[in-house]
Amino acid sequence: MNLQNLKWTKNIKPMGQESWAYQVFKPGSLFKLAWKDDEGNASKPQRGDLILLRQGGYVTHLVEVLDYKPEREKWQGDFNIYRIVEVLWVIDWNNLPNSAKADEVFGYPVRLQGGDVMFLETMPTFQQHWQNQGGLPAFQERVRAMLTLPESSDNR
Repeated sequence: MNLQNLKWTKNIKPMGQESWAYQVFKPGSLFKLAWKDDEGNASKPQRGDLILLRQGGYVTHLVEVLDYKPEREKWQGDFNIYRIVEVLWVIDWNNLPNSAKADEVFGYPVRLQGGDVMFLETMPTFQQHWQNQGGLPAFQERVRAMLTLPESSDNR
């Protein structure tokens, strides 16, 4: 799997009584990835960009943005802004692997909070760790290897 479009990470939290957000979605599933009250931030990823979703100290999903811009649910309230995404990879919920811990995937302690999507190349902690190790391309290869994603020449 080609991860050249992996440019973002986003912290997510489960809603209500769920243990994990978006747990029901498997690879190939489409869903509405929610944002809380920040359409500007939700507009940042472009169609085709990939986002690592983090929660509970783990990277739990790798998703691809399928739409061109955020939409709003018709109801008013928190988390009514969304982007349509496709799941490319999801953690094994029954056996959470150490290799999917956020600190392991990123290669340094990840203490990123909030629900905004963050551009990897402008995150100070990412730059400090990866600038002398090959930058974003090296990180993308690490993610492919750690999440056991297949090598491929397709567009993903």
